[in-house]
Amino acid sequence: MPVFTSTIPEKTKHLGFDLVRCPADRPIVAYVTSDEMIVTETHYWGGRTVPHEPEDCPACAQMCPKRVHCYVSAMDIKTRAHFLFECTAHAGVSFEDYRKAHGTLRGCLFQAHRPKRTKNGKVEIATKPGDLTKVTLPAEPNVIKALCTIWRIPCSEADSSLPVAPDRDIRHDKKRNGRCRNVPVNVGEPPKMSDILAGNGESHRTKQQL
Repeated sequence: MPVFTSTIPEKTKHLGFDLVRCPADRPIVAYVTSDEMIVTETHYWGGRTVPHEPEDCPACAQMCPKRVHCYVSAMDIKTRAHFLFECTAHAGVSFEDYRKAHGTLRGCLFQAHRPKRTKNGKVEIATKPGDLTKVTLPAEPNVIKALCTIWRIPCSEADSSLPVAPDRDIRHDKKRNGRCRNVPVNVGEPPKMSDILAGNGESHRTKQQL
């Protein structure tokens, strides 16, 4: 006999997250659902972003420069889609500053956009505390495990407790990585900035106005 209930179970162990980067032509507006930002060194190698390997890194062997990428889990303010958001270290400073000021990133409402509207243009992020009386955030996922699932690399329970870098209040994933794959951005339509206030429209606001 099947079991019937009146509620949908929470997918607290689901790791099938989309990895979303800021598109060129529209902003992303979302709530952060993770407590802190996860940071790791990467390479753009073989036409895709791959995690850096601390030992015997094949990308380093080919003199491919390293970059730093930052990751948080987030919920789209309009569609309620739960995803992983990727940004550069430059853009990630906004998240770092917010956590230092508020003690957690969870509940942070952010807008990410590319002012020059180009594919590889610099991303700017504006943050403010979200009104959590009007929204229920999903449970915080294990961002590191979700990234390992996306990149198809081994990840143990120990990876969820990583050392904090001595010079910055952020984490670095030092686990040796295997081969990985590129993941396309979420094809869902991100909301416009004015969704924060009115739920529709297409106005663009400054960091101060956010």
